[in-house]
Parts: sequence; structure tokens; C-alpha cells
Amino acid sequence: MRFLLFCFFTLHALFYVPEYNTKGVIIVLSALYISLSLVAHFYPWKLRGISNYIDYVFVLPLALLSKEPMAVFALIVPALYTFPKDIKPFIVSLSSATALLFLFIGTKGLLFSLLVLALGLSPSSIDLLRSLQKERRYIAKLREAYRSVQHDLLILEREKIEKERLIEVLRLLDRDTPEEYLRGIKDMFNLKAIKLLTLSENSPEKVLIDHSNMTFSVPVSLEHGKASVVFYVNHPAELMDESLKENLVQCAKLLRLYISGFEDNLSKEQIKIAV
Repeated sequence: MRFLLFCFFTLHALFYVPEYNTKGVIIVLSALYISLSLVAHFYPWKLRGISNYIDYVFVLPLALLSKEPMAVFALIVPALYTFPKDIKPFIVSLSSATALLFLFIGTKGLLFSLLVLALGLSPSSIDLLRSLQKERRYIAKLREAYRSVQHDLLILEREKIEKERLIEVLRLLDRDTPEEYLRGIKDMFNLKAIKLLTLSENSPEKVLIDHSNMTFSVPVSLEHGKASVVFYVNHPAELMDESLKENLVQCAKLLRLYISGFEDNLSKEQIKIAV
């Protein structure tokens, strides 16, 4: 952009400035301007801190000497690559362009200062939109990561509860009799009652749920015969608790450690244990 400004003022001086002294001054200033611009580009550490203000040292007098109203728009160029990172050059550009417009075309120049302001702010809108898009994508990724972490935490919490419950169930195996074991299950899960029934050999081995009687029946294959463990819950909603039903199924199957079978093999259901 600085090279284009150099070309603009040099060509304007050669073809449109009649006074030779003014023409020479403009060309010399343009040459110094492009020389310092090259130094600032290739050796930025040598002009650190003032590189954003080199343009005003040369562009402002060049625009003033050219006596061309359109030349004031050259003052917008420095603001294009400094705003919004540095607002000071932008303020200098706006005030300098407004002053030159007022000097060249009078009070009408104040109206054109709004155009200068719009042109100076227009590049920042692109940066603002890009930054908003980046922030939106960043927030979307954060939300997705948060949902993933929350899901993992729920799984870990559920596994922790199931592990603790399984440990409590295994502790019940220290009971001496199946009645004491079933009574411990009843107290642990706050059940209404538990019944152990005998089943015939051809009975289907599937879990049965009876909402009317609020029972959850689990068939258990023993070494000799079959049995059904009937759990009576206190509320029908408990029959929809998958975690509770899984725990009760495990508890029912652990009865094999206490009971290997029954003495009589009846064809009809008969209550053997009730707690």
C-alpha cells in the first residue's frame, strides 16, 4: 500500500503539479517515504514503535502540497492496517483527513469526513466478523466438549454406584442362610417382600413384570430344578428402574450359592421361602 501511495504522489506531481519547486518537493518526499517504508518492512526492529506513524510524517505534507482533495483519502491507508490493533493512528488519520478536507473544500469537507470514517472502519468489520466466527466455533467446540465430559461423568457416576451396590450385595453372601440373605436384599433395596417359588422344568426362563401386583419375577436355574424369585416393590415406578432390575437379577442368581435344589419336585408353584 505504501508503494501505491508513492506511485500516486509521484505521478500526480509529474503530470498535475505545475510549480517545479512543489513538484520537486513532492518527488523528494515520496522517495524518502518509500525508502523508510522499505526499511520498516525489511528491518522492523530498527523502527519499532514509530513504524505506524511514518505515514503521517510524509503522507500529510504530500497531501497538503498536492492541493488535491482526493489525496486526503491517502491518509486512510495507514489506518487500514493498524485499526483496531492500534487506535491512535486511526484517530490521527481521521482528524488529518477532516482538517485537509475542510481546508480544500470548506465546510462541505466535514460531510466527507463521515465517508472517511466509514472507509476507515470498513476493514475492521471483516476482522470483527472473522473473530466472531472463530469465537462461535470455539464456543460450539466448548459446548460439545462439555456435553461429552458431562456424559462421561454420568457414566462414571453410574458405574461407581453400581460398583458400590455390587460390593454391598457381595457382602450379603456372608449370611449363613438363604433367608438371611434375602432379608438383607429386602432391606438394602427397600422392598416390600421377597418370595422364592419352585418352578417346573418346562417353565419359560424369562423375567416377568406384573404391574398390577407390583412384582418382578426372576427365574433361576438351580443344580436340581428351577426356582423363581419374586420381588415385591413399593411403587409401580420402581419397575421401570433399569438399574434396580439389573441388581435384583444379580441378587437372584446369587441364590445358587445357597440353594442347589429342593427335596420335592412339584409340578405346581409352591412357596419355599418368604421374607
